[in-house]
Amino acid sequence: MAATKKLSSLFPLLSLICFISFFLLLSISRKTSISSSTTHPQFLRFKPIDANLTTRSDPSATGDSSCDYSDGSWVYDPNAGFDRYDSSCKEIFKGWNCILNNKSNGRDIIKWRWKPRNCDLPPFDPLQFLHTYRDTNIGFIGDSLNRNMFVSLFCTLKRVSNDVKKWRPARADRGFTFLHYNLTIGDSRHRSNKHDNPEGRSHISVKSPGTKGGNVIRFKPLKKP
Repeated sequence: MAATKKLSSLFPLLSLICFISFFLLLSISRKTSISSSTTHPQFLRFKPIDANLTTRSDPSATGDSSCDYSDGSWVYDPNAGFDRYDSSCKEIFKGWNCILNNKSNGRDIIKWRWKPRNCDLPPFDPLQFLHTYRDTNIGFIGDSLNRNMFVSLFCTLKRVSNDVKKWRPARADRGFTFLHYNLTIGDSRHRSNKHDNPEGRSHISVKSPGTKGGNVIRFKPLKKP
């Protein structure tokens, strides 16, 4: 009987302790939930671009955070003097090397530049690109048009960084790693076809440099320039 009375007297204190404990656990749980919801998965993280590299041509510098770079047209600029690369780049197929093959308007081709409709696109800076996308893998997967873009990027970057390792992965055409920046670009010739399988998707496998059946390189989405 005495024990029952003692427990009855302690009941309010025990109830208060349980309530406080429940409140603390709820607070900790909410903080953890908020923290996890604001943290992006590792594979979705983008490397921030150095603010010092921002130019007045960057839409973000003028307060316009959205610019559709694909909405524009090619314009002829006879005064363009920015040579990305010349005909000596060995990755250009001989049959496609207009300047080396003395095509009549070969040198005029480089006078054309892409101009977005609603914003300015600054000239491509290969050194800035290497710094910005350090420790990144970039894959070009597609037909001959896609290969042209791959070759253009490689030849442009090669002019400012010669420390390059070439590799030929399984089921891919070729790839290059700019060793000083640990930046890898790879090209896989593939004709997209919605009838490849019932889902309309095709499987592409690009192996890492120097491996046979090794780990697949994970190509991450890139930010706008």
